[in-house]
Amino acid sequence: MIENDIINQSFKALQDAEPVNGGGFIVEPMNKCIEDAQLLPPLVSLYPDIVLEGDLSIIFGQSGIGKTIFAMQIARYIAEQGKRVLYVDCEMTPRQLGNRYGTPNFPSTFLRAEMDREHPAEDVLKGIEEVAAANYADVVFIDNITALGQSLDRSADAGTLMASLNTLKKKYNWTLVVLNHVPKMYSGNVPLSLSAMQGSAKINQLIDDAIGIAQSSIDSNLVYVKQCKWRNGELTMGADHVAIYERRKDECGNLGFISRGFGTEQEHLSIENGNDRDEVKARVRELSAKGMTQTAIAEQLGISQSKVSRLLKE
Repeated sequence: MIENDIINQSFKALQDAEPVNGGGFIVEPMNKCIEDAQLLPPLVSLYPDIVLEGDLSIIFGQSGIGKTIFAMQIARYIAEQGKRVLYVDCEMTPRQLGNRYGTPNFPSTFLRAEMDREHPAEDVLKGIEEVAAANYADVVFIDNITALGQSLDRSADAGTLMASLNTLKKKYNWTLVVLNHVPKMYSGNVPLSLSAMQGSAKINQLIDDAIGIAQSSIDSNLVYVKQCKWRNGELTMGADHVAIYERRKDECGNLGFISRGFGTEQEHLSIENGNDRDEVKARVRELSAKGMTQTAIAEQLGISQSKVSRLLKE
């Protein structure tokens, strides 16, 4: 009997033992983990449905459809909210920059970094860490992932790169947004998905969010934007509710995208045939004859203003 009591006491002492950290892990009771999680501050959206504060996000799409323009617009919006943004631009030349942006009216919290061609960094990611920390960045955009020098076709390299980005995110409490390409097969006829990205398998595992952008088949000046991964919340811009944007310059001569509402991905994947085009053209002329402005016609028919103008001139 005494022996059983001793065994029971020993067993209870073992059950009640305080958690011990070890092996690179922090161990705590589950209830404490839940209580601590409930005390965390609410998620902060830096750009609605596109960028969450503290996340590592990928914006991906085909070359030439406006990923950089879209990312620059997002970065500008975030900077206008008071965040210090560093845009690491490995895509645009100074001439391209000048052609796209006619008025230097960006907020002072928006900083652009380009590679020093005469003194290039041996380790680009290390260079980005150094310059972002030196400039007290809150949010870092990297345009684009190929500038980081690793082959994303090799799973191990892609995994190492994403692990390094996650380490930087946690070390500096940064929000990271990285641009990535997709193969030519995703040319507007194939739905956007995580599998489209370069180095997709490892990248998908280690990112928080993935936002796809694709050119609409309805109009070359329209793009649609789709959430393909949203780790910390529910998808609100899936295939049945993609965001539509029109690419155009604003009144200051700065190139960007204006919102054109929402639609389904499928309607922007469809290929317009000759009969469809004739119907749109006839409808444009009919509405114009009634005195509607080109902007109003574009909004009603879901096409860009430039397409309305082209159809009226034919």
